[in-house]
Amino acid sequence: MSSGKGIIMFMVVSAGVGKLITQWPEETLKRAGETVDISCYQNNSHQLAYMFRTSLWLQKSYAEGYSEAKFEISRDNSELSVIAIKNVTRKDAATYFCAASDHTVS
Repeated sequence: MSSGKGIIMFMVVSAGVGKLITQWPEETLKRAGETVDISCYQNNSHQLAYMFRTSLWLQKSYAEGYSEAKFEISRDNSELSVIAIKNVTRKDAATYFCAASDHTVS
């Protein structure tokens, strides 16, 4: 059984329709227990910012596993959002997508 202390990889992808969205870092490696910060900049003042994730071993789910203690989200202004994923584990390894919109997702 693995101790879960290996290196965890995160990839970040931007998505937008006719708008500039930039995310960084493009990819990062973290050890289990560390925190990863993902920043999302948009060049328009959309009301809403979204962060999605996908990984090879997860089935489709909506907000499953979300915890305010694990995921800290800040938006200091209308252009920059940052998500901090705390105490990362192998289950957090995924591709993360940033999106912005003036409309809610249903």
